[in-house]
Amino acid sequence: MHSPLVLGALLAYSVSAVAAQQSSCNGYPELCSKPYNSLTYVLTHNSYGFTENPGANQMCSINTQLSDGVRGLKLSAVKPSNGTSTGADAIRLCHTDCRILDAGPAKDTLTSVAAWLKSNPNEVLTIMWNNMGKFTAADFQAAYEASGILDYTYTQTEGNLKWPTLQEMISSGKRVVNFLDSGADQASVPWLMSEFNYVFETPYNNMNESSFSCVIDRPADPAQPANMMYVMNHFLYKSVGSLGGIVVEVPQKDTANVTNANSLLNQAQTCSTTFGRAPNFLEVDFYNKGNTLQIAAQLNNVAYKPSGQQCSNQAAPTDRSNSQATSITFSPMLALFGAVLAALVI
Repeated sequence: MHSPLVLGALLAYSVSAVAAQQSSCNGYPELCSKPYNSLTYVLTHNSYGFTENPGANQMCSINTQLSDGVRGLKLSAVKPSNGTSTGADAIRLCHTDCRILDAGPAKDTLTSVAAWLKSNPNEVLTIMWNNMGKFTAADFQAAYEASGILDYTYTQTEGNLKWPTLQEMISSGKRVVNFLDSGADQASVPWLMSEFNYVFETPYNNMNESSFSCVIDRPADPAQPANMMYVMNHFLYKSVGSLGGIVVEVPQKDTANVTNANSLLNQAQTCSTTFGRAPNFLEVDFYNKGNTLQIAAQLNNVAYKPSGQQCSNQAAPTDRSNSQATSITFSPMLALFGAVLAALVI
């Protein structure tokens, strides 16, 4: 039988162990006391596009991205090619057109992310949406409700640019921040925030390293830029010809090791000087190439902690570990797209 002294010591040890476990926020104890808007996060461009496809922007599944330390997802909400999906399945994750790259209903990916959040209670995540299908806020509400991720959504009072700390968000259980580039209606769906009321972005249509800049591209005339967060877009496309009069551009995967290394750090340092603070979101393609996670840690003034990165430089684009299935719908348009690429890609 243990004495009261021994039991007290065991209890104190248990409490301290639990506290130590809970004191890590997004992988670093030092970040717990930091306001959400004072930190830098790796944001994957077209996070869902990791399939064997010329238009894919990533090499590994969203759950692998999250396990590796990515804390921002950029998703495109697109209507299906046949236009028949409704309700919670109305929104699909597609690269511009679902006939080119179709990652399925957004609900399925959100379900997978919700499961990851449940297993990782000390993580804060940001989801940014490109509303290419001109969906209503109610459409997003339906997908979020059906997926189970709605319980984690954080609501920021409209117009309030003062954010809580990571620890405060984690303690509340509301630790998924959601932004929509157009079509938000915070009066009816308060958790889905209008991106450009809170965040501005640098130019995204970059074809070579010299084109990266630190100017405000969107919105055109932000009301309070000094108090807003910002996305630093740092990914490259290249033109490979035209398809039906439309210029075909694909990600520059072959240069990602360079683009995501010193080039990324240099732009981040330039933007830090220009805007008086580090970028909040480093939006990148092929995050596993280069040093994206290390650079984010450096900008957050913490020593990078390798997480046993699952997505190596040699990862197959068809990685399916711990993730939703991604499909490519065959069509004459896709076949023609592939033929053009085969003939023109160098």
